Amino acid sequence: MPLPTKKAFVTMFLRLAILTSLSVRALGQTAATCPYSKYATTYTADPIYCKQPGAILCIVDSQCKEIPNTSYTRENVTKDSTLTDVFIVKRIAEHVASLPSIWNTYVQFYGPGVKSVGNLSASNVTLLDFENNPGISYADAVFPKGLSRLSVARNALKELPTTIPYGQLTGFFGWENDFTSLENIDFRRASEVKFTGIPSLVTLQNVSFSWRLVKVFFDVSNFTTFLVDTVTFQALDNAAIFQVGGIDVSRSCAAPNTPKTLKSGYTVCVSSGPLLPTETTEAPPTPTKASSNMAAIVGGVAAGCVVLGLFVWCCVHQRRKRKPSKGLTTNDFSYKQATTTNNNESTMGDVPLNMEDLALVRLDEKALVKTKVVAHGAYGEVWIGNYKGDTVAIKRLLPGKNNKQDVLFLIEEIKLATRCALLDVVPAESRCYVQHRLESPYIVRTVGASWVTPAMLEMVVEWMDRGDLKHVLETTTPPSPAVGSPTFPWLKKVDCLLSIVEGLVYLHSLDIIHRDLKSRNILMDSTKGTKLTDFGTAREESSETMTIGVGTYRWMAPEVLKEHYYTVAADIYSLGMVISELTTHHIPYVDLTNGRGKKPSLCVCTTLARCRESAGGHCHHEHGYSPRDSTDDRSVVPAVGRRTRATMPGI
Repeated sequence: MPLPTKKAFVTMFLRLAILTSLSVRALGQTAATCPYSKYATTYTADPIYCKQPGAILCIVDSQCKEIPNTSYTRENVTKDSTLTDVFIVKRIAEHVASLPSIWNTYVQFYGPGVKSVGNLSASNVTLLDFENNPGISYADAVFPKGLSRLSVARNALKELPTTIPYGQLTGFFGWENDFTSLENIDFRRASEVKFTGIPSLVTLQNVSFSWRLVKVFFDVSNFTTFLVDTVTFQALDNAAIFQVGGIDVSRSCAAPNTPKTLKSGYTVCVSSGPLLPTETTEAPPTPTKASSNMAAIVGGVAAGCVVLGLFVWCCVHQRRKRKPSKGLTTNDFSYKQATTTNNNESTMGDVPLNMEDLALVRLDEKALVKTKVVAHGAYGEVWIGNYKGDTVAIKRLLPGKNNKQDVLFLIEEIKLATRCALLDVVPAESRCYVQHRLESPYIVRTVGASWVTPAMLEMVVEWMDRGDLKHVLETTTPPSPAVGSPTFPWLKKVDCLLSIVEGLVYLHSLDIIHRDLKSRNILMDSTKGTKLTDFGTAREESSETMTIGVGTYRWMAPEVLKEHYYTVAADIYSLGMVISELTTHHIPYVDLTNGRGKKPSLCVCTTLARCRESAGGHCHHEHGYSPRDSTDDRSVVPAVGRRTRATMPGI
């Protein structure tokens, strides 16, 4: 019997994960009537209603009965000229209740026919198109948290829907609608915005763009009001394309605002201050009272174990042969105070250090503002700060702890995490030698890097306001495991777990093994959900590097501890340890002792980080650290150098 393909496996795995979530929810609910009874026809991805094997979407009637011959499967997903997966839904239904779980896919409901959109937040679809559906309502819509591009073109809209998360979109397309004004819209993450074919559009006020803007189109719109802030003015001035029918603000621009002329020749009105706050933070959602139904917990964990078992089996049996990854090589030079020689090359002593690999993601140092230290460790610290209007976390090495090997570890981490993250905004002639980019709603986004000298290298990432999962678990520990946490119930834990799984599926699809999955490296945000972080030990899978014991020993798989060859299955073992943390609110083996009433220690006995639990408490430490240096949350790294280790709540 042939083994399933990787794509078929991922589909099966995600469907099982969704079923796990549904089974937990079902235990806390009574039987109810069809949730889509007020619609004649509904699109749904719910496997409870879509009965056809392999179905990713189907249409049901008002009694939730699947309409024959309306199901879509993976075979309906094709590729366009850019090799993007495309899923065009041609069969007509009135309501969109849910979307399939298909990563990085462009989903188009090309009408007419769709009249309303429901809660799509459970989907991981990033590109969504509702073009040509006049009369559609978005009043009850909740969009996927990873949505990056959206089209509402030709919807006969008179106003922009307030339910659309404009602030997270990199592309928005609202052409050929009936808008008369655009007001109070945050497009600061957008690189392309298109409002072509709208002659009725005459007012633009408090619409914000940023340095990310590349193209903006208002081809037949003649504005009589065009009020923007200074940052948006600069963004429009620097955009590669700014197309507009005309702008005349001679009657609408009054003090304290001032008219300013763009390079394109159009004069707009610029406000005296910012129109949007530099940062917006929503309050965390109020926790709901958790059910104490232990059957729900047991059922959820049991179903999760089945999912994990299938995942491990498929991973072990389906790995392809791969070329060894190219590691960073350096000359053995003495580490001295660095002096900058040009934009991409610095010297440490007499030997140059090439920083060209980070040139594409180098940030404007003057625009990076550090506010205060929020965390620190033995080798690094984390600041909260601001970069061009966005709240960010800034990870840096401590003075005196920034030797050459520390800097090289941080460079490698930034290179892996960014991977051409800014390719869509750099000039076309720029060169990049990496193959992918880590861009997922389940991975903490790396903004870039900043440095004056290599010793002052800083990694800048998005801010996550709830901190790490370990902190959340510690602050929501229930009085007893049997009661369950009222402030972190299993319904929320399942959502958290699904996001972790999505992040791993994404990394593994790029042949990347995280190697240090644990609660401290899982960050949470009140609006952005759960994301994976800390790729200081992550590696592309290769036969040359997959026997080096790297990670944190309480979460490490046996094959890693024994220095055997390992695969992505090592991450799945660590995922099991995270599930134990979600269940107990404690780190794995929290009550384990060595027989003498002491916590077991781990020592590094060679430069390859040979991991052994010390039976008698004795080992050689000349190449590593002694047992008394170990802690419950110590990362095991080669003794030739340690990467930055700072407790990082909030990044």
